[in-house]
Amino acid sequence: MSAITGIYHRDGHFHDKNNIKNMNDCLSHRGPDDSGILCKESIAFGHQMLHTTPESINEKLPYMDEINGLFITSDARIDNRLELSEILNLENAENVPDSLFILKAYEKWGEKCPEKLLGDFAFAIWDKKEEKLFCARDHMGVKPFYYYLSDDIFLFATEKKSILINPDISKELNELRIGFFLKNFLDKESTFYKNISILPPAHSLTIKAHKISKVKYWELNPDFQIKLGSDEEYFKKFREIFTESLKCRLRSVSSVGFDLSGGLDSSSIVCMSKKILKDEYGDLNKLNTFSYAFDELNDCDEREYIQKVIDQGRVKPHFIMNDHVSPLDLLETALECEDQPFKNPFLSMRMNLYKKVNDIGLNIILSGAGGDIIVSHGQRYILELAIKGKWKKLIKETRHLSKRKNRSFFYELGENIIFPFIPNFIKKLKCLFSKKTACETKNYINIEFETYLNLNYKINEIESPDKKFKNINSAKYYHYYLIHMSPNQNFLQEIDPISASYYIEPRYPYYDKRLIEFCYAIPTEMKFRLGWDRFILRNAMENILPPEVQWRPSKVNFTSFLRKNLILFEKNNLNTIFLDSNDIINNYVELNIIKNIYIKYKNNVEIHYMDIYKLWIVAVLFTWLKKNNRNNNRVD
Repeated sequence: MSAITGIYHRDGHFHDKNNIKNMNDCLSHRGPDDSGILCKESIAFGHQMLHTTPESINEKLPYMDEINGLFITSDARIDNRLELSEILNLENAENVPDSLFILKAYEKWGEKCPEKLLGDFAFAIWDKKEEKLFCARDHMGVKPFYYYLSDDIFLFATEKKSILINPDISKELNELRIGFFLKNFLDKESTFYKNISILPPAHSLTIKAHKISKVKYWELNPDFQIKLGSDEEYFKKFREIFTESLKCRLRSVSSVGFDLSGGLDSSSIVCMSKKILKDEYGDLNKLNTFSYAFDELNDCDEREYIQKVIDQGRVKPHFIMNDHVSPLDLLETALECEDQPFKNPFLSMRMNLYKKVNDIGLNIILSGAGGDIIVSHGQRYILELAIKGKWKKLIKETRHLSKRKNRSFFYELGENIIFPFIPNFIKKLKCLFSKKTACETKNYINIEFETYLNLNYKINEIESPDKKFKNINSAKYYHYYLIHMSPNQNFLQEIDPISASYYIEPRYPYYDKRLIEFCYAIPTEMKFRLGWDRFILRNAMENILPPEVQWRPSKVNFTSFLRKNLILFEKNNLNTIFLDSNDIINNYVELNIIKNIYIKYKNNVEIHYMDIYKLWIVAVLFTWLKKNNRNNNRVD
């Protein structure tokens, strides 16, 4: 959760030291433990340090290796230190920081060094001999890397605000990104500012005076398979990799907190971490867990399952009550952190949780985010069985699934086999005439704006490399699509600046490259069997998880939090946005459609959750545009 900044004058100009100092000071909230800048001819690096690993105590960044002509600034936790120490002749000790492992890896492998690294990282290396700047970001994009590029200059930073502080950088709005936002689509490279981009996950970037190259250094092999001899071998191997992922993320300079929802993912992290700390280190201290709780919104409350984990012992629980929290609480603060609109309607809950973590005095928290996607629910497996004509297994799995979900056998057949082939326009008609929910099927984006941007074509163009996997009726290839789809990065990008504002570094065991590759490559029968999704995780956690959590059939979602609390706490605000004259967003949305949705919602007419989500999205966009004095596409 430290911060990096940098300036490279591609035209060879020397630096005004104040420029990098201003960029670095802008991110002082990310690094209260140390601060540094380094200027050398046409290059300048900055760093804000938060001590999170034992090795970071001795780390001083930016670092200059004058003998080899290499400079580095990095925000990194390198997990394969032991392996690298043998190859690079480095001592794997607390006085050897992670940045030195990166620098030595670059010395040995050059621009291929990110392929050899495990962990979460974003870094930049200036190679004086080659007169080039080399930058890279980790496999899943846990660490952010924003940049500005022109013929004369290249700027990079952990947050956009550090680049925008430069008076010569235009803050011109990227209208295409607004279109993506309203379509609920995320481009992995663009931001809401035309001149600022983000380096995608698993990519490196090389900048020279007259040449730029961007390389994708890692991606899953869609056909990769792992075949072991028995179920128990799969379960054992999963436990080994999961344990190693946790050990890497437990490596800390101080105590670690845990995000505990009561679901399978976060509970597995807590219970396995207790086992690791006891078996490996003899640590019997209680683990601080942080959980949402509700007294009134009962369908959001998971304390029944959280309590099962607590009852196992060695847990010190902290509950954050959210019944009277608005989805728009702390919106101005959140927008200040994000520097752009965001999609997560539960961010106010997350901010309250981080405040509690900060109050306890912790700056690292392990999260179960990503578990659903990485371990997999085995989506499309029943459909795949039907297509392949495996009728016996199809009938068996459908019977088990219908029993688990307490729904009829024929309902599950229709849901998993017939419904996926129904054209979208028929699905919309079904929604339109449904007696259960009044569903708004009209497009709420301004038609002229959408046409001007050629929005659907642009989205299809960006999606096309991975979209083929989305449309294949194979459980394995659909898993590939889900791992690579952009909402993973959207979540990480939104959480990072929020957590940083509370001096907290989230860590994600399920986003470990080794675990991702293993979970993807195993047979689908290990992901879905006997009607149970996430089959391998449930079985691997035998005698580790409480049985009630291990075989929990479903999980809650927080839809009623948005549905009930948005109108309960924000009626006056929403009236202003949707019912008064509004010149701020009328270029982007069809106000009559949004107004009609809002009137139904306000009058307690049952409407589809996604229509309420549209209201929330427009409210966030309106607030951000107003906050930044954006009106009718004018550039400030």
